[in-house]
Amino acid sequence: MTKPLLGFIFLCVTACVSQAPVNSQTEASPTQSSIVKRFTLVAQHTTLTIDEGVIHKGFTFNGTSPAPLLLVNEGDNVEITVKNIDTVTHGLSIHAANTQTALKVANLPAGDTKTLTFKADVPGVYMYHCAPGGHGIMTHTMGGMFGMMVVEPKKKFALEEELGRVPDIKVYLAQHETYSNGRDFFDGKPLYVSFNGYNFRYVNEPIVARPGDYIRFYYLNVGPNLTSTFHAVGGIWNYSYPQGNPANKMMGGQSVLTGPSDSFVIDWQVPAAGPFLFVSHALGTQAAKGAVGIISAKDNAQRPSVISSVGLTLPLPTQPKRIVDPFGIGSPDIDRAVHFHAGDPVYVQMVGNSFSPKIVEIPVGTNVTWVNEDVFDVLEGERSGKHSIAVTQGAEIFASPVLLHADKFNVTLSKPGTYEYICPLHPYMKGRIKVY
Repeated sequence: MTKPLLGFIFLCVTACVSQAPVNSQTEASPTQSSIVKRFTLVAQHTTLTIDEGVIHKGFTFNGTSPAPLLLVNEGDNVEITVKNIDTVTHGLSIHAANTQTALKVANLPAGDTKTLTFKADVPGVYMYHCAPGGHGIMTHTMGGMFGMMVVEPKKKFALEEELGRVPDIKVYLAQHETYSNGRDFFDGKPLYVSFNGYNFRYVNEPIVARPGDYIRFYYLNVGPNLTSTFHAVGGIWNYSYPQGNPANKMMGGQSVLTGPSDSFVIDWQVPAAGPFLFVSHALGTQAAKGAVGIISAKDNAQRPSVISSVGLTLPLPTQPKRIVDPFGIGSPDIDRAVHFHAGDPVYVQMVGNSFSPKIVEIPVGTNVTWVNEDVFDVLEGERSGKHSIAVTQGAEIFASPVLLHADKFNVTLSKPGTYEYICPLHPYMKGRIKVY
């Protein structure tokens, strides 16, 4: 398959997307019997607190990650408007839309607005995410632009019919990964794995319930890379439904298995008092990195009716312990300078819209070679894995041509000092060279 054909398929086929719903309106059209639900998603660069003293610089919809929770009913007509207030191209892929969406809401330039309409005719728990097109779909999703949409079915789930009541608590739970750089993203090595935007969020603030409560989990594994096994310690599910569709009933079970963008509705009655952990049972790669929560069940507890998947908007620490910037330069404990000696070969990869390593220290007279490891080098701009190099500050100013996959550019640096540089095609992509 040629790369131009691959690029067209990737752009047109995979650019599909998406507390109470944010920026939504519901109305009955005078000419239709169906309900119309409207949402607005605003694409922007945002800095968020994701752990105590830890901040993340990335992309978001509406300033949170996960983005707003979109709730509709089977049969609703849905209208989603995407506004791009950022400086780079964004877009939208909404998995709940069983229609062509790339021509409507992909490739959205800075300052532009586009709208998608569709009928939510298949119930389930769906992911939505940014989709500029092509290479940008992968990197912007990694950068934090994702959320959950639920299409509630007309048909009742089995436990609801058996008990004759709706769930006592609805828990909308998005599991997702945080990467400190594009190389780790490509290699599937996340720094953190979280529920709803914050490491150990529901350990710090357990979800309160009562023994015998009927809890429904709307569980989505955003990924974007790892497979999860979602499990409640001390509990066995009553029923689980792959993709959140009541037609897909499974009885019992200790866990549910999900790849990236897979989802479940899980109905469970809390069997007794006491704390119940819920985890991704991939313990070392996920639970230990933040994917753990607690159901705290006590008699007569004041429990919430809804736990939303939307991420937190906490005040930023004045002196953060750690800065995670997957595309630029974060704090030194994350983006450590790599020291080279005279005669060492120095290669800097361009991968996942970041430089690897982001910071190098070299002696005067060292030759540095950049190599583009991003494979998706069709399309243009934000949608492409093409890269280039331009020095923005330093003793010598230089720039490269546009580099396709496996292309190289090299330069010998003969003057000492600190060189700051970017990829002009992806200007948030930053690197540094210290010449001594």
